[in-house]
Amino acid sequence: MMTNLRKILLIPALIVVSVSSFFSCGVDRWPEYAHLTELDSWMYDIMQENYLWYQNMPSYNDVNLFLDPASFLSKAKWDQDSYSFVDSVMEAPLPTYGFDYSLVKSQDNDTAYNALITYVIPESPAAKAGLQRGDWIMKVDTSYISKKYETQLLQGTIARELSMGIWKEVEVEPEEGEEVPEEPVMVYKVVPNGITLDLGAAQSIEDQPVHKYEILTLNDGTKVGYLMYNSFTAGTSADPEKYNNKLREVSTKFKEANVKATILDLRYNAGGSLDCVQLLATILVPSARMGTPMAYLEYNDKNIDKSTTIDFDQEVLKTGTNLNQNVLIVITSGTTAGAAEMLLTSLYKKDQYPNIIVMGSASKGQTVATEQFINETYRWSVNPVVCTVYNSDHVAGEEPFILTPSDQFKISETSIDGTTNYSQFLPFGDPKERMLSIAIQTLEGTYPPKDEDKEETPSTKSFKIEKNVSSPASRRFAGGLRIK
Repeated sequence: MMTNLRKILLIPALIVVSVSSFFSCGVDRWPEYAHLTELDSWMYDIMQENYLWYQNMPSYNDVNLFLDPASFLSKAKWDQDSYSFVDSVMEAPLPTYGFDYSLVKSQDNDTAYNALITYVIPESPAAKAGLQRGDWIMKVDTSYISKKYETQLLQGTIARELSMGIWKEVEVEPEEGEEVPEEPVMVYKVVPNGITLDLGAAQSIEDQPVHKYEILTLNDGTKVGYLMYNSFTAGTSADPEKYNNKLREVSTKFKEANVKATILDLRYNAGGSLDCVQLLATILVPSARMGTPMAYLEYNDKNIDKSTTIDFDQEVLKTGTNLNQNVLIVITSGTTAGAAEMLLTSLYKKDQYPNIIVMGSASKGQTVATEQFINETYRWSVNPVVCTVYNSDHVAGEEPFILTPSDQFKISETSIDGTTNYSQFLPFGDPKERMLSIAIQTLEGTYPPKDEDKEETPSTKSFKIEKNVSSPASRRFAGGLRIK
């Protein structure tokens, strides 16, 4: 469970009572208040034993045990730790339409915005209505989208009618009194396309870690697998291996298609569980490295016996298969973190396969893992950092490293020569989608294009994204890197 999935049910703020008030007429009244400090005391004890940086915690006498869990953790952890978190283990996902969007100011209406769909959860009301990544919403019911009402219109719960648009090149009509130019002036903008969609009421829905997979064919006939994997999550409480089994199913289909390379899309992957990292790494790694170390976990000096080496293990495949991949292209973004980064560093080995090409924006750079500890009485969990994660080439005293895009592949998702070309902002898995298109060209050896092969970029306007909004349920899995 991910902290920003939920509106954390904070324990009501308590009035801090001075120590002297616990004693009245010589009678010890501390037992009356002990239950108010139990949760924070439990968290402190857990962290003192398991926290990687426990030496940086304040002493027991210097902490306030009457704070809500999130506030207490912020005071108790090392001030340079941005990964440890607390969470309620009680709430269900919030109802949602199931799509993310970005607001772009309308070129024809100073007070209106168009909403660019950036992500759609499978089987959500948005997906059932026919919304796809790259679509534009111009009106909701009969209203243009304004900043004032955008939350009500696009983040509400009732059924809606959506008036759609399309980003296309249109001729600029001269203002009244202006001279008509000899040659038409063309610009790109969002215009109505006459399509309306019926968006159903919001629902509590479940996103899927395996968001999309495709088997693509290069110009020379080579088969390539595309996998958009959004969370390293094994399954649900009812079916603990549900999502891992889907990953195993995809590996079998890729094997049957004889894929020679994999394009792994981790743009929306904020991390997850280490056991899922081991599974996906074992699916992808060249078979010659099977059974060899993939990572090393180093715990604090109180838990040295937990420090361990993790291998590419045939046993975790179960119904899945090893793909023996020598080439792996990985698409990342600023959202990519934790488990996703561990996957890349574990697969990377100097002068050995797979040849890993990372493209996109640099990922977050997380090299530590958290572990969940649940307090059953209060139904809260604390998730402190418990270990540092190194790849198999780790040398004592060296810092962990993160693979980042090379200068050649530091490419933003929609930028082309400084303009915004929304014609390539398409559903994930579409070979013409901006980043996937570049990945395919890289495998075919046609990217970057030679100067003489470069096409002129159409005259476009660089639109400013005013706001990015995520659905309450989209990709709301536990992020970072977690130890089970």
